[in-house]
This record gives sequence, structure tokens and C-alpha cells, in this order.
Amino acid sequence: MSLVLSSWSFVAFSEEIRMDSSEKNWSVFVPKDKKECFIASQSVKDEAFRNGEKLSNVNRDRGVLFIKKSPSSPAGFEGAFSAGYPLKLGGKFSLTIDNKAKFVFLAHPKPKNSTEKNWAWTQSHDDLKLVNKLKIGSKAVLKAISHRGTITKDTFILTGFTKAIERLMELCD
Repeated sequence: MSLVLSSWSFVAFSEEIRMDSSEKNWSVFVPKDKKECFIASQSVKDEAFRNGEKLSNVNRDRGVLFIKKSPSSPAGFEGAFSAGYPLKLGGKFSLTIDNKAKFVFLAHPKPKNSTEKNWAWTQSHDDLKLVNKLKIGSKAVLKAISHRGTITKDTFILTGFTKAIERLMELCD
């Protein structure tokens, strides 16, 4: 798992990455070498709950859903979620598309740094199916749990996903 983590850290924080285009709610990012390209979308709605009660205010950044083109992945893609807060260590979280298709995202059980604490990744056997469902879906909701036990729900609008993933495939090796 550390290879995936380190490559995602590079993708998310490299200064050599530029935004190529924006397709509705999704943006296409390309590094100079065109090897670690990705698309991303910020949540349009984020909610937090503790003890069954909806919280009116929480201290966190907005969630971001990423799909990276990855030659090392059997599917050719990898999915990830940046929560904007430290996730429950080793947590299993769910992304539901149009209240139907569900995909598991996993948080690192032993993060090496504070950045890794905010991230969860798809399982490689789900990546191609995830991309295909995102292409035909209209809304995705990622439900996660913070290290403090707060349940969060981040809603993503999928308008523009298909054009963004097509652009990604055009631009990157």
C-alpha cells in the first residue's frame, strides 16, 4: 500500500502539476511528464453527525474525490478521497453512486505522516467498475468517519465526469 500512498502524495502535492481543463464539476490535472495525471472534484455538500445529531459547524476542509490514471493498476485507474480532516485509522468508508452502487475506500492503518491521515483509497479490483459507474451516475456520496468518531457525508455531482476522464485519457501516457 505504501507505493500507492507515495505516488498519491506526489500527485496531490507536486508543484509541477497544472490544471488543464475543467468539465463542469470535474477538473483535469496534468504534470509535466504526463505520467501521473488525475481528475478531481470538490464536494458540493458536506455534512457531519455525532451521536446521531447533525452538527451545524465543523472544522474541516471540503472533501475531494480523485481518479488518477495509473499504468501500474490493473484497471488503469486508482481512486482516492481526501477528507479534509484526519480519518479513522484503518477505517472502511463507502462511496454510494445514485443510491445504488457502493464502493469501499480504505484509510491507512498506520499513516507515516499527517497527510496520509486525511486520505482513503479504493481497492484495486474496484477501480474500473468505479470509473464506469461514475460515468453514468449523477451523484455520489462518500460516508466516512473521523479519528474523533464524527460521521461525515460528502456529496459529489458527477456532471462532467465522463468528459474529464476522456480528456485525461487524451492527455496522459
